[in-house]
Amino acid sequence: MDAPTSESSNDNVVPYGVDWSGRARPSSHCWFPLTSDDSSAAPSCVYGSCAKRKQTGQSALLQCASCDLIMHAHHLTSSSTANNDSIQSCRPSFVDNTEQGNSLMDNKDNLLKFDEHFWSHVSTLLKPCMHCQPTSMVSPLDIIDQMKSMISCIPGTLSDDLLDASHGLVCLWCYRCYHHSCWEQLAPQDKLQCDYGIFQNIIVRPQWLSRSSESPTSFKARSFSYSTNSNAESNSFPYTPVLVFINKRSGGQVGEKIYRELLQRLNPRQVFLLENNATITHALDIYSSLPNMRICVFGGDGTVGWVLSRLAEAYPSRNNPPVSICPLGTGNDLSRVLAWGEQYDPKRLFHTLIQTSQAQVAVLDRWKVQLEEFDAATLASMTQQHHESGFNISRIFQTLLDPPKFIRETNRSSYENHQKLPNTRFINYMSFGLDAAIALDFHVERTRDPSKFSSPLKNKFMYVNESCKYFDDFARAQMWNLGSYIRLICDDQDITDAVRNCHTLVILNIPGYASGTNPWGKSIRSSIMDRVNQLSTLKLDGTFINQISMGSHDILNCASDTQENNELESLDDSDMDQTETLSTTQTASSSRFQPQNFGDRKIEVVGLSTTHMAAIHAGFRGNRIAQCNRLCIELRCPMTAQMDGEPFYLPTPVAVNISHADQVLVLKNKNK
Repeated sequence: MDAPTSESSNDNVVPYGVDWSGRARPSSHCWFPLTSDDSSAAPSCVYGSCAKRKQTGQSALLQCASCDLIMHAHHLTSSSTANNDSIQSCRPSFVDNTEQGNSLMDNKDNLLKFDEHFWSHVSTLLKPCMHCQPTSMVSPLDIIDQMKSMISCIPGTLSDDLLDASHGLVCLWCYRCYHHSCWEQLAPQDKLQCDYGIFQNIIVRPQWLSRSSESPTSFKARSFSYSTNSNAESNSFPYTPVLVFINKRSGGQVGEKIYRELLQRLNPRQVFLLENNATITHALDIYSSLPNMRICVFGGDGTVGWVLSRLAEAYPSRNNPPVSICPLGTGNDLSRVLAWGEQYDPKRLFHTLIQTSQAQVAVLDRWKVQLEEFDAATLASMTQQHHESGFNISRIFQTLLDPPKFIRETNRSSYENHQKLPNTRFINYMSFGLDAAIALDFHVERTRDPSKFSSPLKNKFMYVNESCKYFDDFARAQMWNLGSYIRLICDDQDITDAVRNCHTLVILNIPGYASGTNPWGKSIRSSIMDRVNQLSTLKLDGTFINQISMGSHDILNCASDTQENNELESLDDSDMDQTETLSTTQTASSSRFQPQNFGDRKIEVVGLSTTHMAAIHAGFRGNRIAQCNRLCIELRCPMTAQMDGEPFYLPTPVAVNISHADQVLVLKNKNK
């Protein structure tokens, strides 16, 4: 949890960020330092008796991320204002039931009394007044996107000068705008009752959260019945509140900016910066009793996996709050598969949150990884075989038959700090071999100098640069393959022969890998129908489209089979031969495989040659090897690997056992 820091070390301190301490009040501000390069344009302190309203060297300006109030820090730490009685209040974020009394939370009327507008004066209305200039053509999202420059204060506490200069009012919950004169004409009920605008379904309303001695964080959310029908279920709850977890280190460090923006748009106590496991644990403890809760994770695949792991530990299988994704990473494969996008788009920030409440719940498999060390005799035999393989030949051909760089160079310094599993579970994929070696070098470089990796475009350029270091291994691809260094067992069947022309072995749970590719490939029928749908969007003759879409099923399948086979043969003539030599475990041919499904408790095994590694980015697929419930990969020598985009190095021969762990709930964006 984002614990507040402070301006001073004594008892009279300024809590920074969201204050979860025992001193927090419902109207506590979320203070952050305010900086401005242009002193003439810098906002002023709004404290009534402030002698120097601009920023000074003695005391910096602070800004509340929730209501935009700006003040000097010394006004908040001085003894005369330490109790905050003379400081304008922030919009409430919870209810202090120790002050209000628990009886206030026992019926619907008392609950609704907290759903009130929080009006703030602004000098200029950036959008039409809701009373005198109503319009149905402007999206509410457009309104809140453009209201970033206002300075918020509570009516009744402004100085006379500021009140006279004020041209309008805006509610900081629903963002309705009014001219001051128009606001005066509103009915009393319209001035008070707020529906929270476009965020009404996802926002955590203040009355749902109160102090509690039962929680380690001293806060607890409660569920209530909003039904007016006495025969309705007592737990009727029409909302889908969304908790937000943000990894500020993801996406070129944009997480901090998103965090500050969401503190202003939502209840600050539903937005969390991911610092450690305790952040997730505390948030779940606070909101575990709130029904229909959903979670939105801002980060890459690693961040999503991290949150899902904590959810799997805290909830029974398939009973966790479902998770949506706002992609901030480089690959974002799970985000692509669940239709949340391939990269972060600031213009769709609020759309993502709103769509979270409307998204479809889906089941996602998680897979357990266990390393099994070999006994001394087996290890000695493997080591001997590795050293003797290919060494009884003349030195003229020795260079050509050398193992690949990631097998040959076992003492590289870049491998020293990455010699353990990043996790014991994965949700996207694992891979072994050449692609993992490149990914590990890329990860080491990014860790060494993050400034070179500040955007997705730069990241891709740097990845290509690291790939060039393995030019010899690509050039000698016909001279080596993973079949010499691993043994593959799927559902107790040894199918190592299927790996004899592969340079990367991919274990897939989702139809996404390496920034949007699908090495397993679509089913034949899906591929053809996708192409028909693409044609149907063009302005072609209707009869021609009907002939394609309504034609013979056999003709379509035959054409698709021929095209796919030709594509694969042009990549690697041996791929189809390998597939045909396999027997059970659904490895005989492509037609024997079930459609890929990330919730079917099965996992797909794909082999990639060096040619495939490039071709999958153009829409081709790799060599389908198996579709199974469990598998064992025996590594006969040190090997590079990666798990959900986190690369690592296994320095000794070991057996990697993969089996089904459990299932978690995620959200699929049905609007795409």
